[in-house]
Amino acid sequence: MASTIALQQLSEANVADYEHLTRHGNDGKPCYCSFWHQKWSSMDEYHRVQRENPERLRECVLDRVKSRFHVGVIAYEDGKPLAWISVGPLIDFFWTWRRVAQVGDAAKTTAGILCISVAPEARGQHTQERVLAALKEYGRARGWTAIEAYPFADDVIKAQGPALAWPGFSTSYERAGFARVGPHWLSQPGFERHLYSASL
Repeated sequence: MASTIALQQLSEANVADYEHLTRHGNDGKPCYCSFWHQKWSSMDEYHRVQRENPERLRECVLDRVKSRFHVGVIAYEDGKPLAWISVGPLIDFFWTWRRVAQVGDAAKTTAGILCISVAPEARGQHTQERVLAALKEYGRARGWTAIEAYPFADDVIKAQGPALAWPGFSTSYERAGFARVGPHWLSQPGFERHLYSASL
């Protein structure tokens, strides 16, 4: 029988576990799941900062934490960090401004999942579904009314490679009770993404 998963909001107290789960992006450079919190002129600019000044990315996220934005949660199992989920009300992320414009006031209680990073030793074990089940309970307790996710289509990940798996897997969201409600606002041919939602 699987152990119970416990979720903790990212804080200064558990930042070491957050760094452990986000220290390296798909290209091996530090990312700290920071992309969502700043306006970037281009991906080239972001990658330059990632390469030359990764500490800026880390400090950006910690500044958001200190300012009481809900940056994300760490999932623990048996006291060990299991996964990082970049999740919070849509209004807490710069990157979701287009979605905020679409949903209006509901953006205050609609949480968006921007990224999921599962510890390597826990992959391939339905960990994402288990974490999402715990996240639903966590969200209800915080007064969220819905949680959204934005994965690439599974066939796109299969064709393009695991570098596009960072938003999670569509099939895992479906198994966790999320319903596909439409295309992602940045979906494009060959890189199709979908918007999934679960009411709480």
